[in-house]
Amino acid sequence: MLRSLAGEGTGLAGQILSAVDEMTPPQRVAAAEVIGQALAESDHLPDLRTQVIGELWLRDLEITAWRVLHAGHKSPDAAGRNAFIEAWTSV
Repeated sequence: MLRSLAGEGTGLAGQILSAVDEMTPPQRVAAAEVIGQALAESDHLPDLRTQVIGELWLRDLEITAWRVLHAGHKSPDAAGRNAFIEAWTSV
């Protein structure tokens, strides 16, 4: 996450959010099911349905991409950038 403060990954984060946003509800359900099946086979997860596991993974992907985009935001002045970085790293 700290590397994203330097603007790294913002392009990919934007593409990820755009792709997820363009999913129809049935596409999201199908993607969550496939992702959930793969994770259930490879991880030690509690007894959750694969749909739930996949949906949680998709939500985490969205939140992470959102945070990278926000971290890459450049304020017009150095004081604003420093305030943003200080607030971000203090969380």
